[in-house]
Amino acid sequence: MDPEFEKAWDDRRTDDFVPPQDIYEFCRVANAAQREAALAQPHFEEGHVEDIYMPMRDGYINTSRAWWPSGATGQEPLVVWYHGGGFCLGDAAFEEELCQRLCEGLNAVLVSVNYRLAPDYPFPTPINDCWDSLQWIASHSRELRADKESGFILSGGSAGGNICAVLSHLARDAGDIHITGIYLGMPIVVHPRVVPEIHQASYRSYEENKDAPCLSQADLERVINAYNPDPESPLYSALLWSDGHADLPPTYFQVGEFDVVRDDGIIYERVLREAGVKTKIDTYPVPHAFQGAFPELPIVKRFNDDMVAGFRWLLGP
Repeated sequence: MDPEFEKAWDDRRTDDFVPPQDIYEFCRVANAAQREAALAQPHFEEGHVEDIYMPMRDGYINTSRAWWPSGATGQEPLVVWYHGGGFCLGDAAFEEELCQRLCEGLNAVLVSVNYRLAPDYPFPTPINDCWDSLQWIASHSRELRADKESGFILSGGSAGGNICAVLSHLARDAGDIHITGIYLGMPIVVHPRVVPEIHQASYRSYEENKDAPCLSQADLERVINAYNPDPESPLYSALLWSDGHADLPPTYFQVGEFDVVRDDGIIYERVLREAGVKTKIDTYPVPHAFQGAFPELPIVKRFNDDMVAGFRWLLGP
């Protein structure tokens, strides 16, 4: 493990802290910690931000957020971001600093998508919201002052990576939404109970890293149980997509070597590559969601710099 992260974690850790067992209290505490961390992050003054409103299939109006870079001309590529949080935490501003940084660093229009959360809205409502939102965004790109021909990227980390893996297949199969690239940060792509036999020998991180910092196996199971997906549904376990993975867009992965879902990313990258998908993967000696815990560490800067470089790889020359 990265020695500077390990020291910072050991210095902060308190053995008497027990995470709340009630899922609502767990979410309240986790959201409060995330908001506190977000306040400590730098905020960009450049560009423009506004909320956007998208109707869902059941009439719900999804309020999401969009950023435009300074000097935007309407020719910028479109990046869609799906926040993490285990399907139970966060909102469209959950990773605001990251969204602002990508918007300016890539000179792209960035839309951060909200979706209704478990436990109040379990599977499949969140993924349905995300698919409905993507279809709205794709058909309203001109109103968003973005140029899909310059690039149309789906991106997200953790639960957001799960969402992007699913949406990439839905968009491919629909045929009328041309996604040009996918970013998957520490993604979840299969329920541990339904890992295909061919991959079981490689699927070790769920046990090897079950006591990892930041996100343990128990933490993960708490939020996934609240989301309550059908483990065998490809709308959760994208690895199981019945029509396979050929003809998906180029995909960039960032994976933590000490992450409980490390092997989701490792296996899925290999599966895509073997299906003929262009892939790129970077790995780091860190656990899940490490960058939010200690944003000042050099390993976080490396991760963030690599992320921007990976997005540029997706956008092409």
